[in-house]
Amino acid sequence: MKNHLESRSLGRLVACCLCVAGLLLGLPAYAEPVPLADCATATGVATAKETPSGPRPIPKDRLVLNDLSIFRYNPIGLETQIRFGWQHQLYEAEDSAAKRDNFVFAGTYTRINPASLRVAGMVEFQPVSLLNLRFTAEYIHYYGNFSFMQSRPSAYDNLGDADMKANKTGPLANYAASGFHATFEPLLQFKVGPIAVRSRAFLGWFDMNLQRGDRVWYESTLDTAIPGKGLVFANDLDVLYGMDIGKARLNVGARYSVVAPMYTADQILPTQTLDGLDNNHQRVGLLAAYTLYDDGYTAFNKPTVLLISSWYLTHRYRAGQEVSRGLPYIVLGFAFQSDLLDVK
Repeated sequence: MKNHLESRSLGRLVACCLCVAGLLLGLPAYAEPVPLADCATATGVATAKETPSGPRPIPKDRLVLNDLSIFRYNPIGLETQIRFGWQHQLYEAEDSAAKRDNFVFAGTYTRINPASLRVAGMVEFQPVSLLNLRFTAEYIHYYGNFSFMQSRPSAYDNLGDADMKANKTGPLANYAASGFHATFEPLLQFKVGPIAVRSRAFLGWFDMNLQRGDRVWYESTLDTAIPGKGLVFANDLDVLYGMDIGKARLNVGARYSVVAPMYTADQILPTQTLDGLDNNHQRVGLLAAYTLYDDGYTAFNKPTVLLISSWYLTHRYRAGQEVSRGLPYIVLGFAFQSDLLDVK
């Protein structure tokens, strides 16, 4: 019991330290293409916690908050993500692992960092445990500080770290800007014994108010130049191995990530062609999620430490061009879940 209380205190302390650090350090916006563990699925494939009498029953209705705070290196950044809303179980299927974790969710998704604010309405539909469909409509505002936000006339133009730092002032300087972002994110996931596989795709439509007649801008979440008005595709594929360690649970595995802006002739100059234009990037590496405990549907639950370390297979700037290919991409985060109803 004493160790369990100490784990709770440690989880709260880590969460507070990360949030305070985000305010004090003033680091650029966090950028993680389809995050390692977004607020909805912070510890990998959703599974029911076993009790002596079997899987813990899922409440019919939940008022749930998920929080994820992350520090990133290469490129550097810091962000807190908050998912909050009402979740309703569609039907009871306690005897079927493939069906029991079903729900519809409606709420908000807020992302806060020193360079920008994003507030979204979110709807999720999960008819069975294997499939989740997420839709968001998001307002984005960049404050114009640090080297964000910067835009250019063509997708061929340089938007690497060094170029953006050199252009904090002058004719290519960053400026305050807002815009709209809509996403569709289908997630497929399944689990066989201790092995879990999950693939989350991302299709995003951006409509940003760019200045100077520019056509593309550096989007910090996707870490590349994307259309001022247009589509971007991304995908994360995870293979995880899970094990219980006392009250804790450890998930370790591998991740492959890809980001691909979908340019048209509107994002280049009339004298240029789309042939040979490549701002896509790919990474592969290792990830881990360590959950200190899972007490069910409580006010503070599933405190989880997250780590990802990967290397760029391809990138316009980070695969040996401006940054050594040997320098890893690193994400360190802390997540927790809160159920705000009095669950019986």
